[in-house]
Amino acid sequence: MSDQPKALDGVRVLEFTNYIAGPMVGRMMADMGAEVVKLEMPPRGDYSRGPMPPPDAVQRYNPIHAFYNRGKRSLCVDVKRPDGAALVRDLIRHFDVFIENLTPGLVRKYGLGWEDLSALNPRLIMCSVSAFGQTGPLASFPGTDAIAQATSGITSLTADANGTPIFTGVFMADGNAGVSAYGAVVTALFFREKSGSGQYIDLSLSESIFHLHDNSLASWLFTHEQPAPFGSHRNGDSPHGFFKAPDGYLILVVLNHRWEHLTDIIGMPQLREDPRFLTMPDRSAHRYELAQIVQEWIERNFNSRDEAIKFFRDNGIIAAPVLTIPQAVEHPQFKERGTMETIEVPNVGPVALPKAPFHMSKTPARIAPHVALLGEDNGEILATYLGYGRERIDDLMQSGVIAQDPTIARRR
Repeated sequence: MSDQPKALDGVRVLEFTNYIAGPMVGRMMADMGAEVVKLEMPPRGDYSRGPMPPPDAVQRYNPIHAFYNRGKRSLCVDVKRPDGAALVRDLIRHFDVFIENLTPGLVRKYGLGWEDLSALNPRLIMCSVSAFGQTGPLASFPGTDAIAQATSGITSLTADANGTPIFTGVFMADGNAGVSAYGAVVTALFFREKSGSGQYIDLSLSESIFHLHDNSLASWLFTHEQPAPFGSHRNGDSPHGFFKAPDGYLILVVLNHRWEHLTDIIGMPQLREDPRFLTMPDRSAHRYELAQIVQEWIERNFNSRDEAIKFFRDNGIIAAPVLTIPQAVEHPQFKERGTMETIEVPNVGPVALPKAPFHMSKTPARIAPHVALLGEDNGEILATYLGYGRERIDDLMQSGVIAQDPTIARRR
């Protein structure tokens, strides 16, 4: 695969981020061929480098760090020191993109704000990712993925049938903010090719997740009727929800034009005449009653989930298993499409990790096989971009302006 072209070959990214949303941007850009330098603060670097809770099997290394930061080089600089901030400003002249997700206003305090950096590099694209954005009454408030989901109104829909909010199974606001920021950065790079100028991108988790609203928001905007949470059975087309088989759950989606067909294949044409189920709005309003009828029919007729799914699929009804994470990882669909790629993780060994989901015919995504220890690439980066010699780099280490994982020195 080494001879395959890279879509973002030659693009240089300096990423000053922690946790998920910010690192996701750099991760995707690295997968598409950009050179990504992870700027980290001593003594611990990206917060995701910290220890994980038990089990002991992951104590040697926090897997979240490798998950979001593979394919990047690590530069550890104390930007709180004037010399450290000055070093970063010197570096920024050589980069195309600067990504940060610190508390709004903090990079400006370090002399690394948009006004400072764009004056040094007018072609720079800077992307700030935060919970609520850089402006507005909530701009200075701390926020997380869950806070963004709650503020966006999505959590009110992610609830059980009684309306009690429940967490989504992934950090959806963080992840979508990362993907949205990637799209914004690549769009800004395209614009720069036409105009020659960089620009500033202010991207918030809350707006990224708000942007995902679909039918519920559209309905409220036009009718002002308060949307209800779905629970385990979605409103609208019905049945549309989760059903239990003897060995696991499946999801069944009966689109409106397949309703009569469903009643035929389960041998219950009389349901079409039931006042509760006459129209799609009727079925939606009584979806839990309808789901119970279908659930009992499944229990009577099938001994396994696969058997039930095969029946529905063979009869033109959309159905799929609810897979666990191990089942999804091993699923032939993802295996066939190369959804994950195996790389060597320091102190752990070979691990398969997900890559950017872009199946492009000429510039496919692939993971650069590098997971950097904290500050591992200090010398190479400072020598390559700023021409620093060994003596100057050693002086910066001694003074504490730059730092690195102590195991690097012991390993040498």
